Amino acid sequence: ACGNAPAASAPPEGTTSTGPAGEADPGAERTEVLTLKLGALGSGREDDVQYYPITRFIELVEEKSGGMIHIEYFPNGQLGGEPEMLDQVLSDTLDLGVLSANVLGTVWPELYAYNLPFAFDDLDSLWDVCGMEASPFYSAMQGAVDDSGLAHFVSSFSAEFRGCQNTKRPIRSPEDFKGLTYRVMAGEIFTDIFRALGASTATVTFAELYTGLQQGIVDGEDVGLSMYYDNAFYEVEKYATQFNITATINALVVSNGAWDKLSESERRMFFEAAAEAEQASYDHVSGNVDRYVELAREKGVDVITHDQLTAEEVQACKDAVEPVWEKYKSVVGEEVYNALTESIAEAAGAS
Repeated sequence: ACGNAPAASAPPEGTTSTGPAGEADPGAERTEVLTLKLGALGSGREDDVQYYPITRFIELVEEKSGGMIHIEYFPNGQLGGEPEMLDQVLSDTLDLGVLSANVLGTVWPELYAYNLPFAFDDLDSLWDVCGMEASPFYSAMQGAVDDSGLAHFVSSFSAEFRGCQNTKRPIRSPEDFKGLTYRVMAGEIFTDIFRALGASTATVTFAELYTGLQQGIVDGEDVGLSMYYDNAFYEVEKYATQFNITATINALVVSNGAWDKLSESERRMFFEAAAEAEQASYDHVSGNVDRYVELAREKGVDVITHDQLTAEEVQACKDAVEPVWEKYKSVVGEEVYNALTESIAEAAGAS
C-alpha cells in the first residue's frame, strides 16, 4: 500500500526523461530561477484534500532544485474552472495543472478508467493500483497522455473516495436507490453509474447544491465525506453510506512548454517529488477518514461505513454496475482496461 511504500527514486518504468539525441540539457547549468505556475480547484486550506500533495510537491521541487525552480500555486480555481485550466495546459499558458480524471478524460478518454465504479474497497488497494510504483495501470495512464504529444502525465497525485449521502433513508443495496434523485458531476459516466444503481440523476452546480437538497430538487449527492462535512450538508442530509463507489483522482499534468524547459535531472526530480506528494495525500486522507465519520455522527448523521456493509450488499452493487464496465471498456480501450483489471487482481493477490 502507498502508506508503506518508499518514495520512488527514479521516474517510473516507461517514462521518457530525455529529449531528442544531441539536444542540449535545458537546465543543466541553470543560472536564473525558473518560475512555473500550478493551477487547481483545491481551496488551499490545510484540511483540503489537495493541499498536502500540492504543497509537499512544491516544497520538494524547490528544495531539490536548490531554489532554482519556483512554483507559484493558484488554488481555488483562481485561473478558471478545470476545463479552462486544461485548455491552458494544452496551450502552454499554464505550466502545471492538478485536474480531476473526468475532466482529463474529455481529452484522453483512457483516464475515465479512474472513475469505473466499485473498483476498490479501500484506500490501500486504490493506491496500490493508481500510485507511481510502475503498476501496469499507472504506466498505461502515463502513456495515454504522453504518447498523445499534448502534455505530460506525472502522478495521480491526490485521491479520496466519493461519498453517497441522501435526505431520505439509509442505503445499503441497489434496491434502496430506487426513487431517489442524485446530483452528479458533469460527465456521462457518473450518470451511468447512479442510473445503473437505480437512482435518477440531475446536474446541479455545487454552489446551488445545498439549496437543491433543502428544497428537494435532488435527494442526494456523492461528494467526499470531508467536503460533505465542510459544507454543512449534514444539516439537510442525515444518511450517508461509504460505498467507495468511485475515487476522486486529481492528476498532475505538465504542459509541453514547461516540460521542455526542464533538464533530465529536473524531470527526474519532478517524479521523485510527486511520489512523496502521493504519500502525503495517502497519509492525509487515510488519517482523516474516521475523523469525518465521527464528526458526521456527532451531527446526527446515520453513517454506514464500508466495513459495515455485508459482502452480499457490496456484490449486489458491483453486479448492478457491470453494464457500466462493459460500456467503458471500449471507451478507455482494451489496453487500459486490461491494465486496470490486471493491476487490481495483482493488488488483491498481494494483500
